[in-house]
Amino acid sequence: MSFYTALTGLKGAQTDISTTSNNIANVGSTGFKKSRTEFGDIFGTTPLQTNVVGAGTATKSITQQFSQGNIAQSTNTLDMAISGQGFFALKSAGNPGQVVYTRNGAFNVSDSGEIVDSAGQALLGYPVDSDGNVSDKTLQGAQKLKLAADFGEPKVTENISVGVNLPASTKVIPAGLEFDVNDPETYSASSSVTIFDSAGNPKSATVFYIKTQDPSTTDQTYKYDTKMFVDGVELLPELARATDAKGTAQYIDKFGQKTTVPEDTGYILEGKGSPLYRADDLGAAVKSTPAMLAGQSLSAYLGDGRTVEIVTDPMQFPKTMEYQALAGETNPTPGTFWGKDFLLVDVDNSGPVSIDIPPGTYNGTQLAEAVQIALRDAFGDDKKVQLTDDIDNELVIDLKAPAGDGTAKGLATPITVDLHAASIVASAEKAIDGLELNDFLVHAQRLITNAMNEKIQSSGAAGDEDVALANELNVSGRMFKKVAGAEINTSTPMPGGTDVLAITHVNPQINTALSVASVERYLHYSNVTKSPEVTAYDTKLTVSDMVADGSTGKLTLTVSGVYSQSDLEALRFHQVDPAGTFIGEVGANEVSIAEVSDDGTDTTIILNHVVVDSGILAATDVTVLAKPSDHIEAYFDNTQGLVEGVKDTFYSKELRIREIQNSSKRVTTTDNAATAFAFAKIDTVSVNELADFGLDSLTETINWIDDRDPAIKLGYDETNQRLTFDGVSSQIGKGTGVGFDLFTVYSKKLDAGENGLGIEAFGNNQDIDLKTDEILNGNAFVTDGPEIRAENKRYGIEVEYDTVQNQFIVKSGTTGEALRANSAVGVTSAQNESSVAVGRYALSTTGERDTTDDATYAFNKIGNGTAQILGFPRDGVEGYTKATGLISKPAVAVGGEALMNMSQAFTVTALANENRVNVVVNGVSASIVLPEGNYKGTTFAKELETRINNMRNPISGAPVGGVTVEYDATNNNFKFTTATTGEGSTIAIDGALKFGLKNIPLGLGTTTEVRQPVQATDELGRPLYISPTGEITANNQAFADNMVQDYYPLYLDEGELTFDLDGNIVSPITKVDYEGLLKPISMDFSKITQLDKPFSSAELSQDGYSAGRLTNLEIDNYGNVNAGYSNGQNVALGKIIVANFSNNSGLKQIGNSSFLATKASGDPELGEAANDGFGQILSGSLERSNVDITEELVNLITSQRNYQAAAKAIETSSSMTQTIINIRT
Repeated sequence: MSFYTALTGLKGAQTDISTTSNNIANVGSTGFKKSRTEFGDIFGTTPLQTNVVGAGTATKSITQQFSQGNIAQSTNTLDMAISGQGFFALKSAGNPGQVVYTRNGAFNVSDSGEIVDSAGQALLGYPVDSDGNVSDKTLQGAQKLKLAADFGEPKVTENISVGVNLPASTKVIPAGLEFDVNDPETYSASSSVTIFDSAGNPKSATVFYIKTQDPSTTDQTYKYDTKMFVDGVELLPELARATDAKGTAQYIDKFGQKTTVPEDTGYILEGKGSPLYRADDLGAAVKSTPAMLAGQSLSAYLGDGRTVEIVTDPMQFPKTMEYQALAGETNPTPGTFWGKDFLLVDVDNSGPVSIDIPPGTYNGTQLAEAVQIALRDAFGDDKKVQLTDDIDNELVIDLKAPAGDGTAKGLATPITVDLHAASIVASAEKAIDGLELNDFLVHAQRLITNAMNEKIQSSGAAGDEDVALANELNVSGRMFKKVAGAEINTSTPMPGGTDVLAITHVNPQINTALSVASVERYLHYSNVTKSPEVTAYDTKLTVSDMVADGSTGKLTLTVSGVYSQSDLEALRFHQVDPAGTFIGEVGANEVSIAEVSDDGTDTTIILNHVVVDSGILAATDVTVLAKPSDHIEAYFDNTQGLVEGVKDTFYSKELRIREIQNSSKRVTTTDNAATAFAFAKIDTVSVNELADFGLDSLTETINWIDDRDPAIKLGYDETNQRLTFDGVSSQIGKGTGVGFDLFTVYSKKLDAGENGLGIEAFGNNQDIDLKTDEILNGNAFVTDGPEIRAENKRYGIEVEYDTVQNQFIVKSGTTGEALRANSAVGVTSAQNESSVAVGRYALSTTGERDTTDDATYAFNKIGNGTAQILGFPRDGVEGYTKATGLISKPAVAVGGEALMNMSQAFTVTALANENRVNVVVNGVSASIVLPEGNYKGTTFAKELETRINNMRNPISGAPVGGVTVEYDATNNNFKFTTATTGEGSTIAIDGALKFGLKNIPLGLGTTTEVRQPVQATDELGRPLYISPTGEITANNQAFADNMVQDYYPLYLDEGELTFDLDGNIVSPITKVDYEGLLKPISMDFSKITQLDKPFSSAELSQDGYSAGRLTNLEIDNYGNVNAGYSNGQNVALGKIIVANFSNNSGLKQIGNSSFLATKASGDPELGEAANDGFGQILSGSLERSNVDITEELVNLITSQRNYQAAAKAIETSSSMTQTIINIRT
């Protein structure tokens, strides 16, 4: 057994010597990995055996040692070593489907240009793009690394990149200066670059820059034309699409608005033609306009600074041009027009509205303003003042005098005013239904004066006073009688010419002093100019002679009796014959007196009138009145000027006579029950009947306040939206005989709620001192009755008077033409056309509206009447201009975030004026006071909105209206939006910080600007199109039915560069193709600038090159393989694959330091050099074998000794065996 045991040792030693010898033999092999022999003992036994000796040794394995070999430098770029973990992957030459792995980096280039090892196995790499980015990291996608022969061939230039600076100070080249490449005066700058044709031949490409525009107010850009020449041949730029800053193609709508995504992309389809629009030909930006209707020229009425009179008094209707037209007068008297149903207007087809104009004298501009205010009132959202019976329809006035104990004592029964009573303004029913604010103010003012007068009137005898009540008011000595006639029938015109009536005046105090029972006075009536007027006179003269003064020619009268000039003052004449020559020459007005003398019996009166026609001196039907009465006055009742700021006037059509001066000082100690006035015709003098003047039925009252001059004046404070009461000290204060110190006004005390007029309830009311200028202010209130115009409200209507053309222009107030939804940028829903129609209702002969006129439409005309002074209606479409463009934007003010959550209930108090909000809308300001109480954001907004829309201009009376106030729960703030739109719209808000109403930016409306794109034309002026195939053509017949709609592709001017004010390129930012060579050249101008510095070239590059050869190969530590060529091209060939294995020892060695993957090694893990545990690649280096020769020699000596010892053991065993054999034998 010992022989065989020694034999195994001999064989093991021999194997170890062979392994070591192989290591020593490959000490110079690149990438070689040494091996190590591993042994194990042999042992065998049975269960019954113990202390058994082993049977020798056996070779278990020969294991590769994959430690890093030494790195040696090389001059060959293709010599590579992996410093760290990993193997090169190679495609086997003999088996194309097999991949082998090695650390032997000695590579060279094969005849086919592949990078291979000495066995012809190709190095594998990842495919990369032109920037060196790996596109596939799988073994299946790996490619053999090969030098790119294509890049060694010449390449024609296809792209040029220009990065130059054009000096901003360069002057514009005159448009008429013809370009010449040889004349530097014809261009601003030039830049050149060498390009290559398809054969690699170099050519010179030059771009010339011609400055054509500096910035202007309408176009804030610089512009250059470009011209490109290659070796003297001009290349022409192709048509290029306009783009946004991101390079996305742009479209325009009909207004020149740009977009990259049309609202309805279905309008832009491939295969359709379009008009050719260029970015420089979009037209100047113009403002969208409202619909406008201009009246006819009115130079005859309002030219040269003329004025016209507007009347609304039914008695004066016959004076108007409207009446004269109805009467068919051939020579009408111009200058006066009827203010009722003055104009009939429809805006945006919302329904016709008829307006009235206050009486007065107007020039063109003033009349336009009055019409505008009336239209805005009529089309707005104003509400009526509507009061509730037994709640807020009554107010109480109390007058207070000193009580002697330092206090003031009021009336035993204060004066109650029922605001639901009838007045000159409205019937009781109408008052209950509600009145417009201005109408209400006049209505209430008359009722206040009526109630104060009624306080002293006896409930018994008509026209007598209640002595006790009169004494309580201290009005004894201030009372006067007034008589009102019946309503005059104005269905026919008032009598013309002049007339005189006798008045029997009874006043006990005056009559007693004269020792007469009554005094005869006279009423002069004049309607020569169709403006009826009445005047009272105290004297009727008896004329005995009428001549012309011999020296002066002045009219001289001799009358019976002795009079001084102060007795007469002035004379007034009446002629029975209305066509008489006397009244025709002297006139119906008062004539002043030049001189008076008497002879003790008769008086001679010389008048300031020079006789023209001596025939008038023979007139015998002339009545002469003198001395305008110091005791009575006569007038037709109306409310003109009654309430400050209210221009509308109401007429009772009643003739009234009242006592004045000394006759207005009736006392309670005199019997005032007797009738004060009686009227009678004068034989041979009076022409008309008493009934013609309403004097056949009289109502006589005793009063102490003139209803035209109130003692308590009612007003409206537009700024604070409240009523005001002003006690007139000169009528009820100290020194007047009445002698009150204080006054107050209060309302009924309610169990809940507040007075609808903001008048404090009894107990909370304030006493006002009459000795001061203080007035009594009510609380802020809003008109909350029925809306004046329930629906289809319109805002911002404008009326202008053109002083040059002498014509009125009515504008609809909103801009925009009819547009389908999505047919223009920003139009997400259908836009209706703004429109305006103007006309007038036909009138009857009384000035009332003709009930047969149904306001029918004919083009832009409404109704069958004529507004002659405004020049409407127009025939057909004359004077009409349609609305254009888009709807303009309102003014919007957005509040800041509130300091509390307003979606929850909160309390508003007057502390620190937190309930006060100052608002300015379109120049109209108000200090709005919100009622104290509990609110949420939505209710606070609604309350604020209501009060804002009650605002009025305190001077013109122009309303605000239409403002919306919204609460945004998400942002916890308020948003204010005007109903008016355009540049004239503004809104400013200032309120408490806690509500986010402090420091709110001013809201400004904007008038939308639009353009009128100009379609490009050819040299003959024919419009150009882009055909469905992209050609420019003047003939679109072939695709006329196949054109895009609403949105059109936008193009740039060929070869034009545009810069902004900062010198940055605006367009083109995409490449522009220039045609003229075999292949177009794409120019990239995106890096060009126009700065305030000299011309410079930062970059001029192109992508062509001539034929080239490989000059160098670069391999970096990351395995990137780049080839360089003599033509300057550098090409990324790929990226070397590095593979790792989980068990390197499991690899199968196949020679030349190469291995195959096995099941024991596992599948390769692919990676990139210098990343994630993979070693880096060292180009120009080789990894030597990892054999240590000293160590191997030691191992060899050791193995040799082992071999010798095993041999000796065999020899010894053999010798012992022989000895045993010899003994046996």
